[in-house]
Parts: sequence; structure tokens; C-alpha cells
Amino acid sequence: MTMCLSLIRKEDTPSQFTLVAGYESGCACVYTVSASSWSLLYSVKSHTEPILSLVIHPSTQSFYTTAADANLVNHPIAIATQPLKSAATKHAGQTSLAIREDGRIFVAAGWDGVGRVYSGQTLRQVAVLKWHVEGLQAAEFSGPLLNGNRLIVLGGKDGKISFWNVFN
Repeated sequence: MTMCLSLIRKEDTPSQFTLVAGYESGCACVYTVSASSWSLLYSVKSHTEPILSLVIHPSTQSFYTTAADANLVNHPIAIATQPLKSAATKHAGQTSLAIREDGRIFVAAGWDGVGRVYSGQTLRQVAVLKWHVEGLQAAEFSGPLLNGNRLIVLGGKDGKISFWNVFN
């Protein structure tokens, strides 16, 4: 079963798209799709549980996945046989990935009610955002504010939304 998707239009060929998909099996795939063809570029089973979320790096050269397991994986968007990098986070159930427009950090919403900010390059955890009393389901970065800063926005099962001013 398909759990999450993201689509990128190819700049050099507007009628072609790159489709990134995460599956219940823990497999992440990249396809090239056009009106007349469908080609698999990359397929790796990098998670032992269903992939819950994926986000494409702003460079469109890679993407990140999280799952019901505790793995965080950086995959290539190209013909490849293995992930670029993988990290065991010790935090199962990280959902709703969001990446800042510069690609330097991204955030994952956790079933444990905690948002975790990671380095886009090293996959190391760089901040913990703890305030919600129930699991988080949504994470996003705001657009630039008047002062140029961006906020991390988290939403959870507790019905609350929190705003965080982190790493501006």
C-alpha cells in the first residue's frame, strides 16, 4: 500500500515528472513518469515498518523518509542501489516531515508528542521541541516573516498548534 507521495516536475522536460513514493512495506521508490512511460529509478527497503512521511530536499537531488520504526533515511533521486545516509534515531513513529527552504534543517513530528529538528546534511538531531501532551501529526515551516525569520509549526492529537522560532 502506498503511504506517502511527492511529485516533482522536471525543469528541462515539462511533460516528465519524478515521483517519490513510500510504501507500507518500508520500501522507498523513485520513478520517472511521462504520458507514455513509467520507469523505476530507485527502490530500497530502508525501513522495517511502514514509511509514514517523506520530504524532498529543495535541491531535488535527494529525499528523506521516516517510518513507524526509528530510522531516518536520506535517499538519492537518481538511479542508485542504496541510501545516501541512514540514522537510527531511537524515536519510533516520526511523521509529517518538513524541510526548510535552504535544506539545512528539517523537522519530524513524533507520535510521542515531540518535534525533532535534524541537520539535513548529517541527520543528527539538533533540537527537541517539546510542549504537546499527545502525539504530533503535522509539521511545517512558515514562509519568511517580516523580520526574515521562519517558524516551525507543529500540530497534534491534543488539538493544539505550536509555533517555534528555531535556527533563524
